[in-house]
Amino acid sequence: MTDFYSTPRQNYPAPSLRVAASDGIDDAERTVVLAYRADSKPSVLEQAVKVARREDAALRAVLFATDSTAGPSTNAIAQTKDLVRGLIEAGVEFEVQRADTDVASQILGLAEEWKAELIVMSSRRRSPVLKLFLGSSAQRVILEAECPVLMVK
Repeated sequence: MTDFYSTPRQNYPAPSLRVAASDGIDDAERTVVLAYRADSKPSVLEQAVKVARREDAALRAVLFATDSTAGPSTNAIAQTKDLVRGLIEAGVEFEVQRADTDVASQILGLAEEWKAELIVMSSRRRSPVLKLFLGSSAQRVILEAECPVLMVK
């Protein structure tokens, strides 16, 4: 008789969230984290690239569709390709990750893991009621980040 409760389960590695990266990203000594919402204005990416160049840092981006803690965070492949194309044209070392189920934790985790110089995020106007019901990943990152956070409008 097989004992299903005590039989060790085979552990599988978690799938990587990385969807694109430049060749030298793993050798980068400094990091700027970009929390890039799919509907962000071009100025968000421009500011992140500007800071990465100034700090001589790699840019590690998390691409997501919404900053609501209650909404899905998936995005279209075309948006990922557009972001990667922009990073290649900018000439910075980069990594693009797809959004996990908790975007704020993912952004904070990246910043902590790579000892980020800065987190760059976009902001958008939301009513207090909407914030109350849906929450905000951006608000959580601002409150919990251990490095500076640059909000770009």
